[in-house]
Amino acid sequence: YATAYYGNAGSGAGYGLKGRNKTSNQKFIQDCNEEGLVVVKIEVDNTGKVINAVPGVKGTENSASCLLEPARKTALSYRFNADPKAPARQIGFVAIKFTLGQ
Repeated sequence: YATAYYGNAGSGAGYGLKGRNKTSNQKFIQDCNEEGLVVVKIEVDNTGKVINAVPGVKGTENSASCLLEPARKTALSYRFNADPKAPARQIGFVAIKFTLGQ
């Protein structure tokens, strides 16, 4: 299980959320015998909470339903630093790599 973060080119460091840094997250384990990368589109509010997560977007290598749900739950658990000057909804991406047995 590993995570990586990215956004559109020129959008700032990590996640695609200019000026935002991850402060915490939980890990949700897949319950099937699948592995692969799942890319999740996230929306973050200005308090740093992920308010929406859509797994299986462009870049996903395995869209098995048993990977999509733990990827969505993991992405929803992310918290970022608060930024009162940030838009009400900032869009970014989380790439979650699942390996067999995790």
